[in-house]
Amino acid sequence: MSEIFDYVDENDRVIGQETRAGVHRKGLYHRAVHIFSRSESGKWILQRRSAEKDLEPLLWTTSCSGHVDTGEAYLDAAIREFQEELGAQVNSCDLVEVLRLSPCVETGNEFVRVYLCKNHVRPLPDPHEILELGEFTVSEITRLVEADEGRFCKSFVHLFSLVSSRIEIFFK
Repeated sequence: MSEIFDYVDENDRVIGQETRAGVHRKGLYHRAVHIFSRSESGKWILQRRSAEKDLEPLLWTTSCSGHVDTGEAYLDAAIREFQEELGAQVNSCDLVEVLRLSPCVETGNEFVRVYLCKNHVRPLPDPHEILELGEFTVSEITRLVEADEGRFCKSFVHLFSLVSSRIEIFFK
């Protein structure tokens, strides 16, 4: 069964529903969330997407991310995706919204909300979603992106360029 998403206008107002494939094929504006989280070591967790993913398989991205389901709020989607992908529980008090983006080519026509998780987590990744996890400092991520941007999802490169200067300062 195909996922159904809300698609939205240029002001992020819902104007209809469409299948996941239809939203992407037609280039409709829709909604997504990305969450940056730290491991128990204090380093930032990135995930390498599984080979089963329909978009950008095997590329590195944020700790977890995903589409906002029909009728779902951004924050609720972030909590759900955190549980589904990382196997860890968070609540609304654990997540801090740090960035809102309007649709663009880099985000795949998604309105995006980016969250940081305040707590350190011990992830239990879903193997259908995640091939592997890595733990990095912000400077290590910066060097990896500069060395080979093609190893990362386009949306991650764009988001990280906007968040990287604030990510470590936020929790000092």
